[in-house]
Amino acid sequence: MSPKEIANHYGAKLFDSPDAATAAGFVLTERHAPRNVWNKASATQSLLLGLRDQKERGEIKEFGLVNEPYAVTGCYEPNEEAGENPVIT
Repeated sequence: MSPKEIANHYGAKLFDSPDAATAAGFVLTERHAPRNVWNKASATQSLLLGLRDQKERGEIKEFGLVNEPYAVTGCYEPNEEAGENPVIT
């Protein structure tokens, strides 16, 4: 599966650039720049599973993926109800 298909599978927002994600109110997290397509899909899966778990715990409002040609970056929209931004490691 491509990063775009994986993002759609998990219900993540998809962005073409980090600037587009931050302009939409998302905070950037980890960035992975794998060497090949298979590793890019694996990196995407890893990023989105971690963000999905945080959303299920109510720590973040929404999550997304910045899909660049040679890298993927996770991003999230802070949960304003919690009153505090979560720390993403």
